[in-house]
Amino acid sequence: MSDLSQEPTAIKPAKGEWENGWPIVLASLVGIMLCLSPLPYWALNVIGPELGKEFGWTRPMITAGYLYMTAGVLVSAPIAGLLVDKIGARKVLLPSIVALGLGTMSFALMTSDPRVFYFIFFVTAVLGTGTLPITWTKAIVNNFDKYRGLALGIALTGTGFYGFVATPSIQFMIDHFGWRVAYVSVGALPLIFSLPIAYILFRDEKEEKSLAGREQKQGVKRLLVMGGIFATALFVSMQVVTAMGGFVGVIVLMAVFLIAYLILVYMRSDPGNPELIGLSLRETFRNYRFWVILFAFLLLGAVVSGIIANSKFILLDKGYSPQDATHLFIGAGVIGLSTIVGRLLGGWLVDHFWAPAIAFVFMSLPAIGCFILAGDMSIGMNVFALVLVGIAAGVEFDLMAYFVSRYFGMRSYALIYGLIYAAFGLGSGTSPIIFNILRGGDEDYSSVLKMVAAGFVIGAVLLLSLGKYRDFPEAS
Repeated sequence: MSDLSQEPTAIKPAKGEWENGWPIVLASLVGIMLCLSPLPYWALNVIGPELGKEFGWTRPMITAGYLYMTAGVLVSAPIAGLLVDKIGARKVLLPSIVALGLGTMSFALMTSDPRVFYFIFFVTAVLGTGTLPITWTKAIVNNFDKYRGLALGIALTGTGFYGFVATPSIQFMIDHFGWRVAYVSVGALPLIFSLPIAYILFRDEKEEKSLAGREQKQGVKRLLVMGGIFATALFVSMQVVTAMGGFVGVIVLMAVFLIAYLILVYMRSDPGNPELIGLSLRETFRNYRFWVILFAFLLLGAVVSGIIANSKFILLDKGYSPQDATHLFIGAGVIGLSTIVGRLLGGWLVDHFWAPAIAFVFMSLPAIGCFILAGDMSIGMNVFALVLVGIAAGVEFDLMAYFVSRYFGMRSYALIYGLIYAAFGLGSGTSPIIFNILRGGDEDYSSVLKMVAAGFVIGAVLLLSLGKYRDFPEAS
């Protein structure tokens, strides 16, 4: 499996790919639009200042919600990946959609005690991780080869579409009905839209066939019990560390947890699905590309998410009104629109050009945007900067799934993706509060943004070291 001289995979006609695969792409587009990644993330982005007004919470206290969301993903993303590889994406996906919807709606029950806020975030993330691209993209890469990048790009535009409409629509709900009703309306979306569409359209016949001859339930109960134990231990530990060392200590704890998780997964050495082509987990861990991708996306996830999560705060510090700061075309809403462009353009480009080169271009350009946002520029220039960040946000999910499938294959796709996503989540979930810790008593985020510019460049350069794709033979 590890020999780079293998014969290339047989490429199916594009027409056949789309004829058979369009229901998966459509269901994935809607599902990713309303998955764990954008739903509570954008809600807190807009509702966060309201929590500060009502409860007197500081910006670090509010953005610490992302820490607990990230902690939940750290625990459950690798477990969700194992479950997808073991029993199939559909069986993981459907109950997780229900959990995400109910969990998001329960934010309306918050009190002034921030521990309630953090607990809801953590539990929603643990139970809702199955809605992340880990599940949706496996079916896409399993059914698309020649136009894999485009199919991923179309499906992953979902987060961009939601980001485009989320900020003004949530702000509208806040202005007219209050932030509690706004949370209920956000949580209802996956139950109304993605659940029935996924139930009807999301079926991967290739996966079902490969799993048909295997004992699907072997080890599942044990895996769920272990996940519950890990989740409880991490949440309690975070509460203790917060009381003793503050949020910085929690960030260190989460980094240590991820390292320990990687060691544990490696020692367990899940063999994956031998019916599918690709590297085993041990082969993947011994390949330098896995570590390059993991560290690059940890860093890139941090710099992209830090800007997006604080975009309303950044613009408010520049003198924008709350309505202008969340506006579709001059405020944070433009990030969602440009994310759509990044998804589609990036997906098309990686089907025709070497993906690491595309990654370098799209992930290094936002460094320019950081210097624009750090300065006293016009509204037009600020919009340009947000567009660069949004395009980068659009490309990164395409690239993560594409790199995993092209360099490691499908044998342990969901588990490998889950581990890389956990690292990405660590970066993206901790950076919002890190931004505010570094900002301190400054009047704006200028000094932070200048440091972030270097992060974009370093992450982009790392991906240039990946080399040529690995050629896998067609599974017999």
